[in-house]
Amino acid sequence: MAEGTTTSITVRFLVHELDAAGVPVDDLLAAAGLTRDALSSTELTCPLPVFDALWARAASVRRDIGLTLIDRFPPGQMHVVTHLAMRSVDVRRALQAVERYIQLSQVLDRFEWTVSRDDLHLRFVNAELDGDARHNPWFVEHLMSMTCKLFSGACARPLPVRSVRFIAPRQAAPDDYARRFGVLPEFGSSENGMHLDAAMLDWPLQTHDAYLQSILESFADKRLPAHTDSSVDRVRHVVRTQWLRGKEPDMQGVAQACGMSEDALRAALAQHKQTFRRLKDESRRDLARHHLGGQLSLGEIAYLLGFSEPAALQHACKRWFGCPAGEVRRGAGAAGTS
Repeated sequence: MAEGTTTSITVRFLVHELDAAGVPVDDLLAAAGLTRDALSSTELTCPLPVFDALWARAASVRRDIGLTLIDRFPPGQMHVVTHLAMRSVDVRRALQAVERYIQLSQVLDRFEWTVSRDDLHLRFVNAELDGDARHNPWFVEHLMSMTCKLFSGACARPLPVRSVRFIAPRQAAPDDYARRFGVLPEFGSSENGMHLDAAMLDWPLQTHDAYLQSILESFADKRLPAHTDSSVDRVRHVVRTQWLRGKEPDMQGVAQACGMSEDALRAALAQHKQTFRRLKDESRRDLARHHLGGQLSLGEIAYLLGFSEPAALQHACKRWFGCPAGEVRRGAGAAGTS
């Protein structure tokens, strides 16, 4: 799959929605080089500009399309990554599957989840969507909405959602979000994510199927993008993920996770005039800035990022940002409300 394409099956359902509304769509299909017969193919790929345009056109007909498109998916019709996750034994293993295979949909997609005491934090990350390179807030809403609908259905109980955040402004009516999530989201946030009660990690999935899961994993493993990131990007992602799990990254563990020796890791970083120590510190700094924009206490942030005490975090903030952690937090709050 090319970097500028997606295999999301929402393409076919967006076309169905536009057809039903009498809105022309053949111009976009032609631009993508797609025939209508190709929409049902398991090998469907769509260029991202056309994908984003389909969502925008559908949103012009239905403001809540990001929240409600999943309701029009026929039973059993979902992306292979979603199928695989839903065959897991419990929510924890389902999240692990999504984290590993989400790039099968779009190579820049990332999914991160962390646990702090009784709080489960889910984040959907895409560098282009989170910045200004692409505009598609509806697809992000779709991912969050799908997460709630499918997990609540598979667990046969409502999800214990505490809060929801979107980077983009509100797209639909407030009641539409409340119906889906049970809470009103925060818009214009620093992330696309949600906080839930961590007890749900152990909830069993009624859709569990070990045999089918093994088949899907074999299929997915063969299609994972190879070397989609530069070596430094791969290392940076692993380091960030380990910090998010509350584990301090070390050279041996990161090299193993990247599938290379420690010597190869050092050489790859040196080729880009980078060192493991500096990259680790930069990742820690970026996560500190992110957490200070949220609701975690200084003590919790210090613990997650491997500091011995909050005072050590304060010292690091002065080195990184030239000011105490409280000023960084106030600055992040001001940016989120501007």
